[in-house]
Amino acid sequence: MANDQKALTKALEWVVEIDPPAIVASVKAEREKYPNMSNKKLAEKAFSSARWKASATGFATGLPANPWTAVPAATLDVAVTLKTEVAAVARAAVIYDENFFDDEDAKWELLIPVFGLNVASQAFRELGIRGGMGVTRAGIKKYLSKETLKQFKKIMLKYFGIKVTQKGVITKTLPIVGGIIGGGWNYIEVGRVKKRTITYFENSLASNNKDTE
Repeated sequence: MANDQKALTKALEWVVEIDPPAIVASVKAEREKYPNMSNKKLAEKAFSSARWKASATGFATGLPANPWTAVPAATLDVAVTLKTEVAAVARAAVIYDENFFDDEDAKWELLIPVFGLNVASQAFRELGIRGGMGVTRAGIKKYLSKETLKQFKKIMLKYFGIKVTQKGVITKTLPIVGGIIGGGWNYIEVGRVKKRTITYFENSLASNNKDTE
């Protein structure tokens, strides 16, 4: 059990390991290439390749599925898919906020749209933070501080484990069929993350503009 927890912890840490300077440079190049493209269109574009990559991962890890390999295969599938999603969310974050990575712990905020705002709200409730925060980015950033970050990581790890269990049971126990289900699952999931990400940063941008009026 301890080894499983350690493996999940390492997998989640790997998921959020990204290269901010490379992402910033890539987004800058994309803006220069498409100067008239809106933030929303650029963000949607960032998820296009991510969607197919995640689908291929789900398909490949589900093909040889059986009960004995379900958990390792699901852990690999969830980790690679989440890393793909986090990379796309990171691009969207820089598209909407070029200074996003000025905060050294900003990478953990990327998990908010990946797991969903309901999970984020639940996480902060578990931290004993009640009322006033809502599900806005400003509220989340206010409480995602040095003091709460460690506990926040533990809560995200719990939801990571839940996703692994769900995928292990549903997509990694039936050969061939599991691959088809896993690929479709990931395709739909990335689409949902795309919508949540754009909503998250669009609302933040709208709120900032309102505050400056």
